[in-house]
Amino acid sequence: EEINSLKKKIEKKIMSLEQLYKEIEELKNELKCNKKEHENEINQMKNKNDELQKEINKYKDEINNMNIKIEKLKEKIKELEAVNNIKEQNLKLKDIEKEKEKLRQNSIDNSKLQRECDNLKIKYLGLIVKTKNMKSVKNTFSTDKKKCIKAKNKNNNIQNLSGSRDDEEPLKKYKNPTLIGLNNIGATCFMNSTLQCLSQTKGLTNYFLNEKSEVKIINNNIALKNKNNLQLSPVYLELIKILWKKDGEKSFSPITFMNTVNNMNPLFKTGLPGDAKDFIIFVLEQLHKELNKSVNINKSSNLLPLNQYDKKNAFNYFFNDFQKECSIISDIFFGFTEITTECLNCYNKYNSQGKDNPISYNYGIFNCLIFSLEKIKNMKNNSQSNNIQINNNRVSLYECFFYNQKSVYFTGDNKNYCNICKELFDSIYTSKIFISPNILVLIIDRGRGNIYDIKLEFYEKIDITKFVQERDCPQLIYNLYGVITHIGESGPNAHFVASCKSPIDD
Repeated sequence: EEINSLKKKIEKKIMSLEQLYKEIEELKNELKCNKKEHENEINQMKNKNDELQKEINKYKDEINNMNIKIEKLKEKIKELEAVNNIKEQNLKLKDIEKEKEKLRQNSIDNSKLQRECDNLKIKYLGLIVKTKNMKSVKNTFSTDKKKCIKAKNKNNNIQNLSGSRDDEEPLKKYKNPTLIGLNNIGATCFMNSTLQCLSQTKGLTNYFLNEKSEVKIINNNIALKNKNNLQLSPVYLELIKILWKKDGEKSFSPITFMNTVNNMNPLFKTGLPGDAKDFIIFVLEQLHKELNKSVNINKSSNLLPLNQYDKKNAFNYFFNDFQKECSIISDIFFGFTEITTECLNCYNKYNSQGKDNPISYNYGIFNCLIFSLEKIKNMKNNSQSNNIQINNNRVSLYECFFYNQKSVYFTGDNKNYCNICKELFDSIYTSKIFISPNILVLIIDRGRGNIYDIKLEFYEKIDITKFVQERDCPQLIYNLYGVITHIGESGPNAHFVASCKSPIDD
C-alpha cells in the first residue's frame, strides 16, 4: 500500500512536471515571436535613421553652400563700402571745386590759389605720417584663446622690441623748435629734404639725442671699425645733434654725412641728382642694419617649420625670425604685409566637402608704401562698369590704398603650383597691409609722362582702418607731419623741398 501510494504521488509529480514542460515550451515560442517582432522594429528604426542621416547630410551641404554665399556677400559688402567711400570723396571733391571756383571769381584768397598751382608741380610726393597712442609689435598669438591675430604696437618712447628704452625724451627740454637749415652741396636737395623730415620724427630724434643711445652708437661704431670703416649711424648722430643745437647756426653744410653716403652707395655720388625715394629707403635700411640688436628667442618645440596653410603657424614662424634682429627703426617704421595665394581648384573641391579653403599665407616687412598714380588712374578707368563717378585727372589718397589691395588672378601660362593638388592651377594672389607701422612713409610716383596731368588729393589726417587686416584699436588715424615735394621736370631745373610740422609746437 505504501508503494502504491508512492507510485501515485510520483505519477502526480510527473504529470505536474509535464505540465510545466509544456508551459516552458509555450513561453519559448512566445519569446521567439517577440524576438522576431523586435527585430522587425529594430530594422525599421535603422531604415528611418538612415533616411534621417541622409536628410542631415543634405542640410549640412545646404548650410555649407549658405556659408560660402555669406562669405562672398561679405566680400561684396567690403567692396561696396570702399566704393561708397570713393563716392563720398568724389562728392567732397565736387564741393571743393565749387568753392575754388567761387574763390577764383571773387579773388578772395589769391595766396591759397597760388599754393594750389604750386602743388601741380609735384613729381614725387613723399608723405610721412604718424599715428597717436600706437604700440610696437610684440608677442602675437601668445595663447590659443585668441581667435584672431592681435599684434600690438607699443609707443616707440617706451619699451620696444629692440630692447632700447628712452627714460627721458630730450625734445621735452625744447620750448621752441630749432630752425637750422641744410645747405645744398651740388645736387643734394633730395638728401637735405629727407633729413629734415627724419629730423622732425619725434621718436627717432628722441632716440639719437638720448645719452644712453649715443653711448651705444659710439661703442657699436668702435666695435665694427676694424671690420668696416663705413658706418652711417655715427655721422647721422652728429648731424641730428647739430640740427637740434639750441644756439646753432641758421644753416650748415652736411659735408661729413654726404661724403659717408657717397662712399657707401654709388647711387648718391656728389654732384649727381638723386631721388628722395631711393635715399629714404637707403637710410632706413642702413640705420636698421647698424642699430639692430639680436634678441634671444625661445622657439617653441611644437612650432613646425613654416606651414603656409596654417595662418597662425605661418605668422608665428615669420614673427619669430623677425624678433631676432630689431632696432629703433623697425619699431617706428616697419609694418607687415600678408600675402595669400588661393588655389581655385582646391576652393571648389574642399567646399563641396564642407572643409576650410586651403590658402597659402606668407608675411613680409615694409618700411614704406609706393603708389603709382598712373597705374591707379588706369585701374579707375577700368572700373567704370561699376557705375563709379570718376574724375580721370584726380586721384585721392584713399583710392591709392583701395586699388593697392586688389586681388590678381593667375591663369593660363601664369598658373601657380598647388602643394595640395600637386599640379598647376588657376589661383588668386592678394597682398594686403597686415599690421601698419607707427610712422607710415608713403611714396607717390607720378610716372615719366605728363607728370602734372594727374592731381593727388591728400589730407592732414587719413583713416586707413579698412585697409589694415589686424589692429588693436577701433581706428587707425594717421596725422601728416612731413611732406617732400619734387618740383619741376627731371634735370637741372628740378628741386626737392621739405615741409615739416615741428614736434615741439606743431
